[in-house]
Amino acid sequence: MHQSSQGIYKTNILFRSLNAEVFKSTLGILAIFFILVVGSRFVGYFEQAAEGTLNPSLIYKIVLLRFPDFITLLIPLSFFLGLVITISRLYAEREIYGYFSVGLSRNDLIKFLIPQAVGFFLITLTLSIYIAPYTKELSRELISIDSFEEQLESIKPKELISFNKEDNFIYVNSKDGNSLKDLVLYMTNQNISSLIIADELNYQDIGQSTILEFKEGSFYQDIFYDGTGVISEFGNLRIPVKNDLKTISGLSLSKLFDFSEESSTSEIYWNISIPITIFILLIIGVYLSKVNPRQGRFSVLLPAIFVYILYLSLLILGRESYDSESTFSHLYIWFVHLIFIIFTT
Repeated sequence: MHQSSQGIYKTNILFRSLNAEVFKSTLGILAIFFILVVGSRFVGYFEQAAEGTLNPSLIYKIVLLRFPDFITLLIPLSFFLGLVITISRLYAEREIYGYFSVGLSRNDLIKFLIPQAVGFFLITLTLSIYIAPYTKELSRELISIDSFEEQLESIKPKELISFNKEDNFIYVNSKDGNSLKDLVLYMTNQNISSLIIADELNYQDIGQSTILEFKEGSFYQDIFYDGTGVISEFGNLRIPVKNDLKTISGLSLSKLFDFSEESSTSEIYWNISIPITIFILLIIGVYLSKVNPRQGRFSVLLPAIFVYILYLSLLILGRESYDSESTFSHLYIWFVHLIFIIFTT
């Protein structure tokens, strides 16, 4: 009885020790990858801002909204690498034999780590299905938000600029602040085409709309279609244009849970697949982490990274192969999981 209780006590110590080491390694790796990803995103968005395609004041908001998406994809990788590093260190320093000496096996190591894997699974599942898709969509909306004034400010002289629709365009010969010189503006709206040729265009933002003031030009409407057209010359023409801003409501719990209902089937499968990889990677990691004492604990990192990249690449391929008209295409992504489950047995 005494030996039995002592064995249970040792097992509990080993259980806590293993989970603590894996958890610390996972958090460390997650922090490193998170900083790298966020840094790379900042660089990408600042490049867009330098090109004039993104408002610099929105960069921090966009990156902040992408945090859940980044963390969702990084948790499985961080947990997998944290697991591999920890167990390979136990093998390299022969501490693993302390586990085996009390009658534990590698399957028992998996059982030890299942509670931690469940915790990461629930976090990833919540982020992947409910939060990340919604915040990612919000970031896309922020990137696409441009008032008409901001579109005019991004215009470059002597370049044909398309906006809103591909058949809407504006051309200016020169630009001086808020004044555009020698311009041609063509717009279509509900089968009505309008062409304005003017010597100068001044614009001013007054909140919800932008005032366009054309000077010395001509106005043509529906001259490219059969039927009645309008041709008019003007000295001064003022047109108010409502800013086309998409309204984004506040981040609420009810809105977080709305997005998944609008997701396509392939996106839903993908969002569920990412958390599922944690359990499969747990099994692969425990068996892949075995190293010889003189082999070095980092020798298994390269194979582990290769396995993860292969796994993720096949999942992406399965997601992109989805076809609503195909009977079995929705099963492709599950076939990938099945292949790796078979690989672990």
